[in-house]
Amino acid sequence: MMRQIDFHKNPHDVLPDILNFRDIGGIISDDANSCVRHGLVFRSGRLSDLVENDLRLLGELGVTSIFDLRARREREADPTIWQGGGVETHVFRPGHKRRLVDMAQDYPATPAGAEALMRDFYAELPRTMAHVFGELLVRISQGAFPCIIHCSAGKDRTGMAVALLLAALGCGREAIVADYVASAHARRIEGAMVRSVVRDESVARFRARYPADALAVMTDARPDFILSALDAIDGDWGGMAPYLDGIGVTAPVVARLRADLLENMEGQRL
Repeated sequence: MMRQIDFHKNPHDVLPDILNFRDIGGIISDDANSCVRHGLVFRSGRLSDLVENDLRLLGELGVTSIFDLRARREREADPTIWQGGGVETHVFRPGHKRRLVDMAQDYPATPAGAEALMRDFYAELPRTMAHVFGELLVRISQGAFPCIIHCSAGKDRTGMAVALLLAALGCGREAIVADYVASAHARRIEGAMVRSVVRDESVARFRARYPADALAVMTDARPDFILSALDAIDGDWGGMAPYLDGIGVTAPVVARLRADLLENMEGQRL
Protein backbone atom coordinates (compact mmCIF):
# COMPACT_ATOMS: atom_id res chain seq x y z
CA MET A 1 0.00 0.00 0.00
CA MET A 2 1.33 3.47 -0.86
CA ARG A 3 2.50 5.42 2.15
CA GLN A 4 1.44 9.04 2.52
CA ILE A 5 4.69 10.97 2.76
CA ASP A 6 4.60 13.86 5.21
CA PHE A 7 6.79 16.57 3.72
CA HIS A 8 6.11 18.96 6.59
CA LYS A 9 8.03 17.08 9.27
CA ASN A 10 11.81 17.12 9.67
CA PRO A 11 13.05 17.15 6.05
CA HIS A 12 15.74 14.59 6.91
CA ASP A 13 12.98 12.16 7.92
CA VAL A 14 11.33 11.98 4.50
CA LEU A 15 13.68 9.15 3.51
CA PRO A 16 15.96 8.78 6.54
CA ASP A 17 17.96 5.80 5.26
CA ILE A 18 19.27 7.59 2.17
CA LEU A 19 22.46 9.56 2.74
CA ASN A 20 21.79 13.26 3.41
CA PHE A 21 18.42 13.11 1.64
CA ARG A 22 16.00 15.92 2.30
CA ASP A 23 13.25 18.04 0.80
CA ILE A 24 14.04 21.75 0.44
CA GLY A 25 10.34 22.57 0.60
CA GLY A 26 9.20 25.00 3.26
CA ILE A 27 12.23 27.29 3.10
CA ILE A 28 10.91 30.85 3.32
CA SER A 29 11.84 33.61 0.89
CA ASP A 30 13.56 36.75 2.07
CA ASP A 31 10.38 38.84 1.91
CA ALA A 32 8.58 36.26 4.09
CA ASN A 33 5.66 36.25 1.65
CA SER A 34 6.39 32.91 -0.01
CA CYS A 35 8.16 29.61 0.52
CA VAL A 36 9.48 26.72 -1.53
CA ARG A 37 6.82 24.15 -2.37
CA HIS A 38 7.18 20.73 -0.79
CA GLY A 39 7.88 17.60 -2.77
CA LEU A 40 9.47 19.17 -5.85
CA VAL A 41 13.21 19.50 -5.18
CA PHE A 42 15.17 17.03 -3.09
CA ARG A 43 18.88 17.03 -2.31
CA SER A 44 20.93 13.97 -1.51
CA GLY A 45 24.20 12.14 -1.36
CA ARG A 46 24.94 9.21 -3.65
CA LEU A 47 22.10 6.90 -4.69
CA SER A 48 24.22 3.78 -5.08
CA ASP A 49 23.28 1.97 -1.85
CA LEU A 50 19.52 1.88 -2.26
CA VAL A 51 17.63 -1.16 -1.05
CA GLU A 52 14.16 -2.30 -2.05
CA ASN A 53 12.36 -0.15 0.50
CA ASP A 54 14.33 2.94 -0.57
CA LEU A 55 13.39 2.33 -4.18
CA ARG A 56 9.74 1.95 -3.26
CA LEU A 57 9.69 5.18 -1.26
CA LEU A 58 11.53 7.06 -3.98
CA GLY A 59 8.93 5.88 -6.44
CA GLU A 60 6.24 7.45 -4.28
CA LEU A 61 7.90 10.86 -4.62
CA GLY A 62 7.07 11.00 -8.32
CA VAL A 63 10.61 12.04 -9.25
CA THR A 64 11.09 12.63 -12.98
CA SER A 65 14.69 13.94 -13.01
CA ILE A 66 17.94 13.10 -11.24
CA PHE A 67 20.76 15.64 -11.48
CA ASP A 68 24.04 13.85 -10.77
CA LEU A 69 26.82 16.37 -10.13
CA ARG A 70 29.55 13.76 -9.71
CA ALA A 71 32.52 13.28 -12.02
CA ARG A 72 32.53 10.29 -14.35
CA ARG A 73 34.95 8.27 -12.22
CA GLU A 74 32.63 8.72 -9.22
CA ARG A 75 29.59 7.64 -11.22
CA GLU A 76 31.43 4.58 -12.50
CA ALA A 77 32.64 3.60 -9.02
CA ASP A 78 29.24 4.09 -7.35
CA PRO A 79 26.55 3.94 -10.05
CA THR A 80 23.05 5.04 -9.20
CA ILE A 81 20.86 2.00 -8.64
CA TRP A 82 17.52 3.68 -9.14
CA GLN A 83 16.62 3.83 -12.80
CA GLY A 84 12.85 3.91 -12.50
CA GLY A 85 10.58 4.25 -15.47
CA GLY A 86 10.05 7.80 -16.67
CA VAL A 87 13.06 9.13 -14.75
CA GLU A 88 15.76 10.98 -16.66
CA THR A 89 19.27 11.18 -15.22
CA HIS A 90 21.24 14.31 -16.12
CA VAL A 91 25.03 14.38 -15.95
CA PHE A 92 27.28 17.31 -16.74
CA ARG A 93 30.45 18.10 -18.63
CA PRO A 94 33.44 18.24 -16.29
CA GLY A 95 34.45 21.71 -15.27
CA HIS A 96 37.83 23.05 -14.26
CA LYS A 97 37.25 22.53 -10.56
CA ARG A 98 40.42 21.66 -8.68
CA ARG A 99 39.92 18.61 -6.55
CA LEU A 100 40.01 19.16 -2.85
CA VAL A 101 42.78 16.59 -2.46
CA ASP A 102 44.95 18.49 -4.93
CA MET A 103 44.31 21.87 -3.32
CA ALA A 104 45.10 20.41 0.10
CA GLN A 105 48.80 20.14 -0.72
CA ASP A 106 49.06 23.92 -0.32
CA TYR A 107 47.57 24.04 3.20
CA PRO A 108 48.80 22.97 6.64
CA ALA A 109 47.51 19.57 7.78
CA THR A 110 45.76 21.08 10.80
CA PRO A 111 42.15 21.96 11.66
CA ALA A 112 42.90 25.63 10.93
CA GLY A 113 44.52 24.70 7.63
CA ALA A 114 41.56 22.51 6.74
CA GLU A 115 39.13 25.33 7.45
CA ALA A 116 41.11 27.73 5.24
CA LEU A 117 41.21 25.07 2.53
CA MET A 118 37.44 24.61 2.62
CA ARG A 119 36.76 28.34 2.50
CA ASP A 120 38.99 28.71 -0.56
CA PHE A 121 37.52 25.61 -2.19
CA TYR A 122 34.02 27.04 -1.86
CA ALA A 123 35.13 30.46 -3.09
CA GLU A 124 36.22 28.80 -6.35
CA LEU A 125 33.01 26.83 -6.96
CA PRO A 126 30.92 29.68 -8.45
CA ARG A 127 33.55 30.09 -11.16
CA THR A 128 34.79 26.55 -11.76
CA MET A 129 31.33 24.97 -11.86
CA ALA A 130 29.44 27.90 -13.37
CA HIS A 131 28.33 25.99 -16.47
CA VAL A 132 27.06 23.09 -14.36
CA PHE A 133 25.03 25.30 -12.05
CA GLY A 134 23.63 27.34 -14.92
CA GLU A 135 22.57 24.28 -16.90
CA LEU A 136 21.03 22.70 -13.82
CA LEU A 137 18.83 25.68 -12.96
CA VAL A 138 17.76 26.18 -16.56
CA ARG A 139 16.71 22.53 -16.84
CA ILE A 140 14.67 22.77 -13.66
CA SER A 141 13.00 25.90 -15.03
CA GLN A 142 12.00 23.87 -18.09
CA GLY A 143 9.95 21.53 -15.93
CA ALA A 144 12.51 18.90 -14.87
CA PHE A 145 10.90 18.30 -11.49
CA PRO A 146 10.15 16.70 -9.06
CA CYS A 147 13.89 16.18 -9.03
CA ILE A 148 16.80 15.00 -6.94
CA ILE A 149 20.05 16.98 -6.98
CA HIS A 150 22.95 14.94 -5.65
CA CYS A 151 26.70 14.35 -5.56
CA SER A 152 28.64 11.89 -3.40
CA ALA A 153 27.88 13.21 0.08
CA GLY A 154 25.28 15.83 -0.84
CA LYS A 155 27.26 18.58 0.89
CA ASP A 156 29.68 20.55 -1.30
CA ARG A 157 28.60 20.50 -4.95
CA THR A 158 24.98 19.84 -4.07
CA GLY A 159 25.14 22.44 -1.32
CA MET A 160 26.36 25.07 -3.76
CA ALA A 161 23.79 24.15 -6.41
CA VAL A 162 20.92 24.30 -3.94
CA ALA A 163 22.21 27.58 -2.51
CA LEU A 164 22.02 29.11 -6.00
CA LEU A 165 18.55 27.69 -6.59
CA LEU A 166 17.34 29.14 -3.29
CA ALA A 167 18.91 32.49 -4.16
CA ALA A 168 17.11 32.47 -7.51
CA LEU A 169 13.87 31.78 -5.63
CA GLY A 170 14.40 34.88 -3.51
CA CYS A 171 15.66 33.23 -0.34
CA GLY A 172 18.17 35.23 1.68
CA ARG A 173 21.53 34.31 3.14
CA GLU A 174 20.12 33.22 6.48
CA ALA A 175 17.83 30.65 4.85
CA ILE A 176 20.55 29.48 2.47
CA VAL A 177 23.04 28.97 5.29
CA ALA A 178 20.45 27.19 7.45
CA ASP A 179 19.74 24.69 4.68
CA TYR A 180 23.44 24.17 4.00
CA VAL A 181 24.45 23.50 7.62
CA ALA A 182 21.70 20.88 7.94
CA SER A 183 24.11 18.54 6.14
CA ALA A 184 26.21 18.52 9.30
CA HIS A 185 23.48 16.41 10.90
CA ALA A 186 23.45 13.81 8.14
CA ARG A 187 24.65 10.36 9.08
CA ARG A 188 27.59 8.65 7.36
CA ILE A 189 28.60 11.81 5.48
CA GLU A 190 32.32 11.50 6.25
CA GLY A 191 32.42 7.92 5.01
CA ALA A 192 30.64 8.93 1.83
CA MET A 193 33.13 11.66 1.05
CA VAL A 194 36.04 9.30 1.62
CA ARG A 195 34.43 6.48 -0.35
CA SER A 196 33.87 8.68 -3.39
CA VAL A 197 37.61 9.00 -3.95
CA VAL A 198 39.17 6.20 -1.93
CA ARG A 199 40.40 4.37 -5.02
CA ASP A 200 42.69 7.28 -5.87
CA GLU A 201 46.30 7.02 -4.66
CA SER A 202 46.49 10.79 -4.15
CA VAL A 203 43.57 10.51 -1.75
CA ALA A 204 45.33 7.79 0.21
CA ARG A 205 48.29 10.13 0.64
CA PHE A 206 45.90 12.93 1.56
CA ARG A 207 44.26 10.86 4.29
CA ALA A 208 47.63 9.74 5.61
CA ARG A 209 48.75 13.36 5.90
CA TYR A 210 45.65 14.82 7.53
CA PRO A 211 44.81 13.86 11.13
CA ALA A 212 41.27 12.97 12.12
CA ASP A 213 40.50 16.40 13.60
CA ALA A 214 41.42 18.11 10.32
CA LEU A 215 39.42 15.62 8.25
CA ALA A 216 36.46 16.28 10.53
CA VAL A 217 36.59 19.95 9.54
CA MET A 218 36.47 19.07 5.84
CA THR A 219 33.46 16.82 6.23
CA ASP A 220 31.61 19.39 8.31
CA ALA A 221 29.07 21.83 6.87
CA ARG A 222 30.13 25.10 8.47
CA PRO A 223 28.45 28.43 7.71
CA ASP A 224 31.79 29.99 6.71
CA PHE A 225 32.14 27.52 3.86
CA ILE A 226 28.99 28.44 1.95
CA LEU A 227 29.39 32.09 2.95
CA SER A 228 32.80 32.08 1.23
CA ALA A 229 31.06 31.16 -2.02
CA LEU A 230 28.37 33.80 -1.58
CA ASP A 231 31.01 36.42 -0.74
CA ALA A 232 32.96 35.47 -3.88
CA ILE A 233 29.84 35.98 -5.97
CA ASP A 234 29.31 39.42 -4.46
CA GLY A 235 32.95 40.39 -4.87
CA ASP A 236 33.62 38.99 -8.35
CA TRP A 237 30.24 39.49 -10.03
CA GLY A 238 28.72 42.34 -8.07
CA GLY A 239 25.92 40.30 -6.55
CA MET A 240 23.74 37.27 -7.04
CA ALA A 241 21.57 38.67 -9.83
CA PRO A 242 24.50 39.48 -12.16
CA TYR A 243 26.07 36.12 -11.40
CA LEU A 244 22.91 34.18 -12.19
CA ASP A 245 22.37 36.16 -15.37
CA GLY A 246 25.96 35.46 -16.40
CA ILE A 247 25.53 31.68 -16.09
CA GLY A 248 22.33 31.70 -18.12
CA VAL A 249 19.82 31.99 -15.31
CA THR A 250 18.26 35.09 -16.82
CA ALA A 251 15.25 37.01 -15.57
CA PRO A 252 12.78 34.84 -17.55
CA VAL A 253 14.39 31.69 -16.12
CA VAL A 254 14.13 33.08 -12.60
CA ALA A 255 10.49 33.99 -13.21
CA ARG A 256 9.69 30.44 -14.33
CA LEU A 257 11.47 28.95 -11.33
CA ARG A 258 9.50 31.14 -8.95
CA ALA A 259 6.19 30.47 -10.66
CA ASP A 260 6.72 26.71 -10.47
CA LEU A 261 8.53 26.22 -7.18
CA LEU A 262 7.08 28.85 -4.84
CA GLU A 263 3.77 29.19 -3.03
CA ASN A 264 2.37 31.83 -0.70
CA MET A 265 2.23 31.30 3.03
CA GLU A 266 -1.31 29.93 2.69
CA GLY A 267 -0.05 27.16 0.42
CA GLN A 268 -1.36 28.65 -2.83
CA ARG A 269 0.65 28.84 -6.05
CA LEU A 270 1.95 32.31 -6.86
